[in-house]
Order: sequence, then structure tokens, then C-alpha cells
Amino acid sequence: MTGVALLLAAALAVACVLYVARPFIAEPEPESDVLAEPDERERRLLELLEERDRSLAALKELEFDHRTGKIGDDDYRQVVGPLRRAAADALRALDAGASSGRAPSGRAPSGEARYGPGMTHTTMIEAPAPAPAPVPEPAPPPDEGTPPTPAPVPEPYPPPDEATPPNPPQIPPP
Repeated sequence: MTGVALLLAAALAVACVLYVARPFIAEPEPESDVLAEPDERERRLLELLEERDRSLAALKELEFDHRTGKIGDDDYRQVVGPLRRAAADALRALDAGASSGRAPSGRAPSGEARYGPGMTHTTMIEAPAPAPAPVPEPAPPPDEGTPPTPAPVPEPYPPPDEATPPNPPQIPPP
């Protein structure tokens, strides 16, 4: 009886291993190992995506180098303009191709592609202007006859109790 049980357990184990390994053993034959060559539209789209990525990565690196002091202000101003224009041109061409449903070709007219009210690609890339700091209202002038009262300063420690003197530290005898 134990021999039959062991034989059934072994057969069940082999069946489970074969069932789990089936996708690795019997691999279906692919229809073709040849990848399809991208058409002109896909090739142009890939070129524009690569140009956009290169331009934005270069802008990011330039901004980092400028903030860390590796590049001076004059050099930064000379280099940042062409990089922004290249990124904006790639974004415009991508938007023109995506909005028309056809292959993007060349540069879109300025202001044609917009992301929101008043936001073109160029304004999206440029850093936003900081908001002006609020101006505090001036304090009213003090009366001439009374001196100003000082602001209350909290005590760092509570004042000692006058009735009980502080306990001296207890030193154990040697």
C-alpha cells in the first residue's frame, strides 16, 4: 500500500513540474523574426522625440551647472537661448503632428500650439517670475509724551522661589 502511495505521489509531482514548465518547454514559433521598418511618419516622430529629450536634458544640465557656479552668468545667457529655441521647436513640431493626425513636418507657426490661456512652448520653458513680496504696513507713530513699552520677553527658566533657598548638590562621601 505504501509503495502505491509513493508511486502516485511521484507521478503527481512529475505532472505538476511538467505543467509549470510547459510554457518554457513548448515555445510557439513566431510568425516572423524580422522587425518591421518604421515608416516615414514614425521615423520623424522618433527624431522629434529624441531632439526634445536632448534639448530638455541639456537645459537641465545647463541650469544645474549655472546654479552650482560652474558656468558664469554671461556664458549661461549665451547658451540658454538656443537650447530653449531647439526644445520649443521640437515641441511645436510634435504638437503640430499630434493635433493634425499626420506626420509632423518642420516648424509650426509661432503661437499655433498652446497649452493653456497665454501659455506657448516658450513661456512654458522659461522660469516663472517670482511673486512680489507683500509690503508690511508701517506701524503708527508713538505718542510723544509716553515712551514705547518693550515687548515682553519670556524667561528661559522660572524665577527662583524667594522663600526656599536652592538645594546644594549632594556629593556622596568617599
